[in-house]
Amino acid sequence: MRSTLVCVALIAVGCHRPDPPWAAAAADHPGDPTIAGAPLDVPRLAGAPVLDGKLDDAAWAKAATLGPLVDPLRGGAIKSSPVAAFARIGFTDDALWLGVVVHDKSPVAPFGRDDVDPHVWGKSSGIEMMLQPGDPGDNKDYYELQVDVGGAVFDSHFDDYNRPITGEGAARVFGHQDWASGVERAIHVERGHFYSVEVKLPWKSIVGARVAVPPKPGDVWRLNLYSFRDGQRFALAWSPLRGAGNFHRAARFGRVRFVDAAP
Repeated sequence: MRSTLVCVALIAVGCHRPDPPWAAAAADHPGDPTIAGAPLDVPRLAGAPVLDGKLDDAAWAKAATLGPLVDPLRGGAIKSSPVAAFARIGFTDDALWLGVVVHDKSPVAPFGRDDVDPHVWGKSSGIEMMLQPGDPGDNKDYYELQVDVGGAVFDSHFDDYNRPITGEGAARVFGHQDWASGVERAIHVERGHFYSVEVKLPWKSIVGARVAVPPKPGDVWRLNLYSFRDGQRFALAWSPLRGAGNFHRAARFGRVRFVDAAP
């Protein structure tokens, strides 16, 4: 019996089968991808991927690999993590593209796809990207984007480290939540195996940056990536914090360099 593939949903019907090749974990972690190391080269993709939640089309062939993700506090593998993950990343003239495979066998998401800025990190299985235009060595002007397994999105823009945060309780506002990323996303779920997320973040949503947007070949930006579930009780990171703060600490983001892909 062949599995029924469900995009942007929480169930998959059918018998278990081996993971497809594109869902296999990356073999090696490239070290500690922070300011101390060389940036990860992020290539221009030959074309836009098909936004279907699967990373199996030709456009991903030359994308860079992030991960597998590691212990977000200390670094190092957590082989038993229920959110084991790796990602592919590339760019086109109009967008940054991210594809993440998370080996969460029973992902959950209580929010609707069109809910406005739900607190994804508190209740969902999902992924988080932090992005700072340029490589300024400070914590100013960065973006947060979370997408859960049901397609719900939380996106915000911050002036400085965890600032501003206003309000109390359910009315608490994190950063400038009026910022709209315009992100396009698709999710593919293989219940009992993994889920995968494809994200298209348009460059036009990033305005007023201190650097050129879209980035030019050779430009370096800062970026971090997380997978999580159960109120982030389980979480992994691309670049670990190593005691420097929380997930918002830009000094601990990895560094990525945008390059034209080799022919």
